[in-house]
Amino acid sequence: MDTKYFTLSISIHRIAETYQVELAHSDPGSQAQVAPLRGIAAIDPPALLQHEAKPADYGKTLASQLFSDAEVTQRFIQVETAAQASNSFLRVLVCIDPSAQELQALRWELLRHPRSGAALGTSETVLLSRFMVSRDWRPVKLRARTELSALIAVSAPARLQSMGLAPVDYEGEVGRVRAALGGIAVRTLGGPGSPFTLDRLIDELRHGVDIVYLVSHGVFQRSTGVPALILQDDAGAAKPVSGEELATRIGELQKGPRLVVLASCQSAGDGQQLAAPERTTVQATLAGRLADAGVPGVLAMQGFITMQTVAAMMPTFFSELLRDGQIDRALAVARGKVQGRSDAWMPALYSRLTAGCLWYMQGFHGTTGKDVWRRLLAPVARGKVVPIIGPRLLEAAHGSSHETALRLAGAHHYPMAAHEWDDLPRVTEFMGVKESRYNVVQAYQDQLLHDLIEQHRDWLPPAEIPPANKKPKLGRLLGLVGAHLRQNATEPHRILAELGASVYVTTNFDPLLEWALEAHARTPQQVRTPWRHKRKPLSAAELGVKVPTPKAPLVYHVFGAFGPQADDGLVLTENDYFDYLLTANAAKLIPSEVESALVDNSLLFLGFRLTDWHFRVLFRLMMGLPGREKLRDYCHVAVQLDPDMQTMADVEGAKVYLAEYLGKEANINIFWGSSEEFLCALRDELAAAGNLDAEDTPTEDEDDEWSLGRRM
Repeated sequence: MDTKYFTLSISIHRIAETYQVELAHSDPGSQAQVAPLRGIAAIDPPALLQHEAKPADYGKTLASQLFSDAEVTQRFIQVETAAQASNSFLRVLVCIDPSAQELQALRWELLRHPRSGAALGTSETVLLSRFMVSRDWRPVKLRARTELSALIAVSAPARLQSMGLAPVDYEGEVGRVRAALGGIAVRTLGGPGSPFTLDRLIDELRHGVDIVYLVSHGVFQRSTGVPALILQDDAGAAKPVSGEELATRIGELQKGPRLVVLASCQSAGDGQQLAAPERTTVQATLAGRLADAGVPGVLAMQGFITMQTVAAMMPTFFSELLRDGQIDRALAVARGKVQGRSDAWMPALYSRLTAGCLWYMQGFHGTTGKDVWRRLLAPVARGKVVPIIGPRLLEAAHGSSHETALRLAGAHHYPMAAHEWDDLPRVTEFMGVKESRYNVVQAYQDQLLHDLIEQHRDWLPPAEIPPANKKPKLGRLLGLVGAHLRQNATEPHRILAELGASVYVTTNFDPLLEWALEAHARTPQQVRTPWRHKRKPLSAAELGVKVPTPKAPLVYHVFGAFGPQADDGLVLTENDYFDYLLTANAAKLIPSEVESALVDNSLLFLGFRLTDWHFRVLFRLMMGLPGREKLRDYCHVAVQLDPDMQTMADVEGAKVYLAEYLGKEANINIFWGSSEEFLCALRDELAAAGNLDAEDTPTEDEDDEWSLGRRM
């Protein structure tokens, strides 16, 4: 995860009868953006046809056409040189715009370097793949390597010879790939007594699979542009399944696979170009359909690839993939393994992953993890810590706020761009224009209730949910769900309740943290600021706050909490965030106990996405806190994005971003993983260090050892 990657995007658009190429790149060592460069690409598909039998000549001709503009060539060289100078990989993404879909049929995997003529498809320093856009805007989350699972699905029906197809070696395919995937959980589908049907495949995927290795014969009807796979029926006989049907079924899954490897002939097309350049449509490929259906990464074959080449490549591909999770690098190594074969170019990677990464190694990166833990454990063990809790700790209870926003946007006919549908403040702001604020809050709570029931229907008492209970209460059901989740020793709120913190800060509306503290024999003091109707600082007495202690910790709900008069403080809509920021900052409404705790303790940021309103507004408030310079005296941790698909540069970028907010010298350390993974690791480290119940940990009952009254 510490390896640096430059990313160069080569986008190709069709404008009338010409093609325009645009080069844009990102530098992991720079926060500045360089303006994209545009030029004309002299791409001539008919001229490439005469080189189809000579891969090297085809690649050189394609490069001369793509880089026909001298400035485009120069920009490519500049970016490559910068990557080499910083000892970084260069990731090259070929992005074909919908206006130029006919270019998907070209053999981009044969592309050569514009100056040296070296093959890019087998380079391990310049990594080539096709970048795909998708209509699916659901967030794609990385998974820890230790949690990965794989499915080896092999369709080996009998009597393939009667169809003019070679028999499939089920045992050989399973054995080779299972060995290469050593260290992760592997299931299989197909083989004797277990026919590979589409329904069985979907059932396996529904149970959760990260990597799917699918082996079957494939066919492509050039006249219709429809790809199909030869799977099986319940009796084990061969049965063609269209790519459209397969992609549709996978797209309907709540959570689909992260990588699909299609070891079947023509799964990425038939490897032949369109002879007529005036045609504006291109063969529909299974790989493209799967990418459009939401699969982040698809490795498919774009011609009549031999099973011998597949057998030689795939073990290398999977073993390399497990090294660092980088799909394009693993494919480059695998191609190099068979580069002497005429069909080595046929595997094509279609990816929606800007970082090219399939999984992550949890923990601290870019520094010595043991050193970070050493600096962090002492203040945490002594209670000198403030956990700052974001919305992602609620996903196990009722799903993410982004999913809630998507459902509300659909139900209330949100008219803005699709990429805004998962922005809850914007969606609820739109709802507020048409409805009263009371109705907006009720609609939001009703959606949470619905999501909570659907997520836990299989174990919730039937008497508590519809139709037995016509009016279930959100608070009551949330309490049942919280208690149920806390039975798991890794539940985040349970671990947070075990920490000896005197102050907790949460951006969430729910009382799950307070209930977890009570279950741990502590007496939480819930504090929320009635910012809508208060314009002066509030005293501790007015807020009902006693001095926070480990036994009676203060839980500050920054943006309000559910309960009586909840609407007096809920920060829900876009305008709420603006108004709250102005009011709370001007009137100094944050309790002094919280202010002092935020600048004089180690801070743990858990469950945030850096672009969320919760994060941005909270940090704007923290920027104005007096005594902020004290933060440099402590070790702080931000759990990285829970983690979403971000560029690898964002690991360091997030650290820079947080450090700038909290002070240039703040000791911000990024933990790559989920909040649950971090909290479990923290608990284990504390237990191993013997600090959790350290004898010298101060309590609220102890006198000050330095007080005058204790002098001898």
